[in-house]
Amino acid sequence: MPRSWTLILPILLCCGAAPEEGPELRFDGPRAFAELRELVAIGPRPAGSAGAARTRELIRERLRQAGWRVDNHAFRAGPPAGPELEMVNLIGVRAGERADARILLVTHYDTKRLEGIRFLGANDGASGVALLLELARQLATRPLEFTVWLVFFDGEEALGEAISATDGLFGSRALAQRMDREGTLESIHALVLVDMVADRDLNLTVDSSSSPALRALLREEAERAGEAGLIDSEATLRVLDDHTPFMQRGVPEVLAIIDFQFGARRTPGPYWHTQADDLGAVSEESLNRVGRLLVQLFDRIEKRLLERAAAP
Repeated sequence: MPRSWTLILPILLCCGAAPEEGPELRFDGPRAFAELRELVAIGPRPAGSAGAARTRELIRERLRQAGWRVDNHAFRAGPPAGPELEMVNLIGVRAGERADARILLVTHYDTKRLEGIRFLGANDGASGVALLLELARQLATRPLEFTVWLVFFDGEEALGEAISATDGLFGSRALAQRMDREGTLESIHALVLVDMVADRDLNLTVDSSSSPALRALLREEAERAGEAGLIDSEATLRVLDDHTPFMQRGVPEVLAIIDFQFGARRTPGPYWHTQADDLGAVSEESLNRVGRLLVQLFDRIEKRLLERAAAP
């Protein structure tokens, strides 16, 4: 889950060849929610745990079943004062016509390690994974103009109390650093993060540090789908989450989609990092609404990138 920085004032937010038409993308909410249930059944899944390893196996198997290549990005990480842990990011890869032009859709699969609490992370951890696994099935049915990475980060949660400059976001920091070192950060044409997207009382907020263009596309697609009320227009949060390391290294087109008012209309909400983050706190309807919106947003992002590439 993210750490909120501040609650700030409301923010108002040529042509080219179209990609080959493929089957219409249809997000399957019941199937995605079944994945969420299976993830929760594993139990706590903090970085370095047996639960995290079982979660990786589930993600790998689902991606392989959908026809995606799965790359492991293993690394060691931990805060300066604590022991390092073995962590693994999973990257589902499906090549598009433009092999070196990438769209990244990202989330985290670990859960917060909380002493004395069997923290299941139905919303904070499982919901984003379930959404991307269903999206993997949908994207596998159509040709892609851009190469797509579905990234499942390990170690998003801080090992101490809260995410800081040296604790938490271990997986995204490691991947952003590796891509910077390899000179491939410029291949990221858009990066979209989803986190905590199945709250029964769904109220999405848009990270204010995200790309203005992608924020505008999200709002347009929500309005087009009759879901304008899905995105809170009264308050915009600035958050630390797995999109942050990429923004800090200069990736311009980044968007974070999150409901950081978990269990009540205040930030971060009474259910955040508590035992209440279980199946009773999430709903299939909420996951389905965000999933449908992300499908539409992906199409708009792809078309926008094609138009930009074709512009003189």
